[in-house]
Amino acid sequence: MLRRLLFPIAGIGLSLSTIACGGSAQTTGPQTAADASPEAPTTARRGSTDPNLGRDKENPVPRCGPVDSYAFVSEYTCKDGSQPLGADPRKGQRARSGNVGANHTGHIIDRYVVACPEGDVEIFVDMYGCSAAEQRLDQMREAENPFGPPGEPLPRPRLMAIATVFKKMAEAPLSEASREHLGSAVEWASASPDIEVTLCPWFRDYIDGPNPKSHSPAQTILLGFTIIAVAAHQIENPRADPMAGQVVGLRTAIGVYRELRDNGSLRAVPILEKLDKVEAEGKLAEWFVKNANCGP
Repeated sequence: MLRRLLFPIAGIGLSLSTIACGGSAQTTGPQTAADASPEAPTTARRGSTDPNLGRDKENPVPRCGPVDSYAFVSEYTCKDGSQPLGADPRKGQRARSGNVGANHTGHIIDRYVVACPEGDVEIFVDMYGCSAAEQRLDQMREAENPFGPPGEPLPRPRLMAIATVFKKMAEAPLSEASREHLGSAVEWASASPDIEVTLCPWFRDYIDGPNPKSHSPAQTILLGFTIIAVAAHQIENPRADPMAGQVVGLRTAIGVYRELRDNGSLRAVPILEKLDKVEAEGKLAEWFVKNANCGP
């Protein structure tokens, strides 16, 4: 049993707009697309000649969904006429280094980096930049919050439905639903009177080390998924050993980490690489009990 007061989850500073932040560190500031080329990146396709498009998050290239965004970026032409991504949308997807939050339109703006001979080039893209994508975004925003107002008791069937949603979010961490609702899910879990989600203090440091200020946004997202996984386990198994819920949370975080890493959204984290192997060997619960230092 966990006998120690564990760290509060309400103040972890989770931001859904950072779900896919990460990528390689820059040693020098990359050029913007407008600086790197006499033409704005939109001239690669669609024929626009606005020199500001793609320059920063307030002037992003408008695109129609993620697939169109990846295809557009993959066709970027450097000053010397080369196309480093070879018009391959999969390489365009991997060029996404994360997002820079919302601009004046309220849209989350994605940042891509293309390695040109003259240096790295930044391209800022609004994947909600067409009427169809913006309509989908509006519908998503107007949809009822799937968790209900934080702090209100809920009947058992409603709680079970929330647990199902939490598990589906963890299975698809890069989906629009997860991007839109993870912050609300963590807020709900921290305030619900029906459950009491607490985490072993080890979770606070298992990504970056003992300095909580060092947590990067994408790694904080892993902590968010840990929280909702523990919440789902507690809802479905109200009498289970609390340590079992902690292991479920860690197993979920490892799965999310694996997907973010393979997607290129998160650099390799040594402790999570080790735990990925431990999980593959079926020894995660044993490892956690021996190493997590959860009490008393």
